[in-house]
Amino acid sequence: PPPTSPSCTHHITKSITCTKQKSFKMTDNIRAKRVLIVVLAILALWNLTKLPFFMAFNNDQDVAYNSHGIELSINLGHWIEGYRSNKMRAPACNFFLVHVALGITLLAMIILTIINAERRKKYCIPFFIFAIVEGLHTIPAASINDAGLAPLFLFACAGLIASGVWGIYTKYTYDKDPEAAEKNLLLQYIFIGVINFGAAVLEGLNMISAFKYHNKNGEWFSHGDAPHHSVGNTWYDQFPEAVGYTIFIVFTISAWGLWPLFLIEFQPSKQTTDVDDVKAGATETTPLILT
Repeated sequence: PPPTSPSCTHHITKSITCTKQKSFKMTDNIRAKRVLIVVLAILALWNLTKLPFFMAFNNDQDVAYNSHGIELSINLGHWIEGYRSNKMRAPACNFFLVHVALGITLLAMIILTIINAERRKKYCIPFFIFAIVEGLHTIPAASINDAGLAPLFLFACAGLIASGVWGIYTKYTYDKDPEAAEKNLLLQYIFIGVINFGAAVLEGLNMISAFKYHNKNGEWFSHGDAPHHSVGNTWYDQFPEAVGYTIFIVFTISAWGLWPLFLIEFQPSKQTTDVDDVKAGATETTPLILT
């Protein structure tokens, strides 16, 4: 039909509407990704701030804090005078240093896959191995929880291990059905991310409860001046704290320092403007690209 006919005008209007809808969906998707990246980054940085206090626990002169044992938000316990939170049962280095380092690494890798989905498959093997190790390493701590959360924590450990094993299987059978494999990889990343985020939710609820109590009573709720009765009697306490400290140092140097260097690829590209430039000797640049 001619361009001015009603049918043609309707068709053009419909096409413009569809284009706008697709554009809005893409914009919303990008915004959602940015929000998710910010949330995960804040969570990773929050846990990162705890590392110095775990390393210093019982190695510094802070008798006032060390005497009542590790509590849930160890960073707030040092930043806010008198702040108290739930008693922890596992040791600082053999459990918490290793556990937090693994969690931060998994969150960082999830952020990288949100930025570039191609990384999901490319680096999934180390991601799933870290998830399995985190699950196995947490089982002894989860099983001794006497606050009624042991079943939930053990379920989370099983979820990390199962997702990791399923992910490795998906990677090695990827070529049989790439489309289904991509969907499975996405699900596995989501499961592992949700489990790691769940621990932050529990900590957040405890923090809210602590501040509400302080606001109402003018003092922080005390969980007791002695460490939890399980301290010193866990599976992790069979080994010197130097073991966990060493594992933490080796892991962070390798995963946070050396490994990223191997992800950098050199891509040479010649920039020429005309034949004379070529004859005179074209310049070459080698930008660094993190893939």
